[in-house]
Amino acid sequence: MTQITRRNFLFISGMGSAAMFARAADRLGISLKKETALSPNLSAEPWIELNLENMTWNLHQIRKTARVKVMAVIKANAYGHGLVEVGKHLEQAGIDFLMVGKLQEALLLRKKGVSVPILNFGPFSSDDEERIIQNDISQSVFDENVRSLNQTGLKLGKKAKVHIHVDTGMGRMGIQHREASPYIQNTSGLKAILIEGISTALTEDDEFDKEQLDRFLNLCKKAEKGGISLGLKHAASSDGVLDLPSSHLDMVRPGIALYGYYPSEKTQKEDRLGLKPVLQLKGRVSTVKTLQPGDSVSYHRKYTAQKKEKIAIVPVGYSDGYPPNVIGKASVLIRGKRRTLIAAVTANHCTVLLEENSSVVPGDEAVLLGYQGKEKITAEEIAGWAGMSSYKILIGLNPQLPRMVIKQ
Repeated sequence: MTQITRRNFLFISGMGSAAMFARAADRLGISLKKETALSPNLSAEPWIELNLENMTWNLHQIRKTARVKVMAVIKANAYGHGLVEVGKHLEQAGIDFLMVGKLQEALLLRKKGVSVPILNFGPFSSDDEERIIQNDISQSVFDENVRSLNQTGLKLGKKAKVHIHVDTGMGRMGIQHREASPYIQNTSGLKAILIEGISTALTEDDEFDKEQLDRFLNLCKKAEKGGISLGLKHAASSDGVLDLPSSHLDMVRPGIALYGYYPSEKTQKEDRLGLKPVLQLKGRVSTVKTLQPGDSVSYHRKYTAQKKEKIAIVPVGYSDGYPPNVIGKASVLIRGKRRTLIAAVTANHCTVLLEENSSVVPGDEAVLLGYQGKEKITAEEIAGWAGMSSYKILIGLNPQLPRMVIKQ
């Protein structure tokens, strides 16, 4: 990754237009994403960097392990990474399917030119049906809405592609496995419905997953004996890819593993896939100041200096998705060193304790999640500080933060 020095930062910041920014960045060997007129790497505000080459690596490792088709789960703004950026990249990487959790995500991907098959795993209403069919979006079904979808298909003279979702024990979405056989039979008889696949979601309980899989496969076997074509069978998330080979079936649905993280502490320690994190959260030091004994920082004087201290203010806060409850545990990387967060994380700022003789200056890069020099801070580490999962850390990142694709 190209590093921007303070001198380069100040030089480029003097440019007067987006075109001039781009030319200056090009001379310095800095890659700017085409869709972004002003690279966030040149901004005083926080940004997210995406190394999509790492995502390609992770996908390769998943394919090598599962040896079946891959449906990439890019719901929730691609786990905080950026829906469109990730969707386009995965299409270029030859992904078989994309899965989203809301119809609007699928429609946005189509609007942005993504043509690879997309499954909307989320709900839909009668008002959505024409857009689903006209945009060639596959839809998860498990209730009587499929009949309305069929009627709309007949009206349009097109078939709606569906994946029947079966609840084998997760207890959320899906037709109950006990009631699924007649539902599959009835759905297969609808003239404007094409059953493209059938799915279930495993609970990631080692023993119960096997029972769920048995329920699912027995159901599929019964339907196929009756002459019903079910298309692609899929059940495995990242956890199943790693720990339950029998669940790979025709296609797997990795989520967190695509982004460079493991689904559990056990699989993280094993590191069998050699996954590489894709995302970094960065900002720049905006202010450096010296506190005298008794000086306080932030609301309600949450932090009071006991001696002469130097601090840096970084404009990243909980409005950006950084967890507020990490003080006393958290670190930030500046100039290749871990620096302790003090005071309170506010909506738009955090406070970093520096050494008294520190050479940190405004404009220095601050890494809250990612790598700098030989140091790194992972989503798993932040999750440990905050008492939550790495999923929540990543998904919680503000979708309005600029996302920049970088090249190594």
